[in-house]
Amino acid sequence: MHNTKRTEIAAHALRVFAGSGFGDAAVEAAERISLLDSVELYHHARDHRSYMLSQVFGAAAQATADWIKRLVAERKRRQHARATFAALRGLDGRVLRDLGLHRSELLSVAAEVGGYADATRARLAAPGLSRRHSS
Repeated sequence: MHNTKRTEIAAHALRVFAGSGFGDAAVEAAERISLLDSVELYHHARDHRSYMLSQVFGAAAQATADWIKRLVAERKRRQHARATFAALRGLDGRVLRDLGLHRSELLSVAAEVGGYADATRARLAAPGLSRRHSS
């Protein structure tokens, strides 16, 4: 009988706390815990584990896809820089001079085109104008 009295007092205290707004979470949690048996708890834990694993694998797959995209973009930039260097290297000195370049600058120009270096060359004349034709 003593144990029954204690249970009744605890139930009354929970109702009072719930009525005052301080015990809502405690009553709800106590009701949920009392309703779950071991099989339901096992199923909830398994569902939660499946959800968390799907989140982890999803994040890993997204990170892998992003890494591959960066790798492909880097490869394209490198190919573009190499193609620029090869094209400029094939020009003779007079054409390079007409372009305002010296053979020693070819790697630097290719690095700028590929995005590996900041553009450091200043454009002195508007396109289409030449120093020879200006008066």
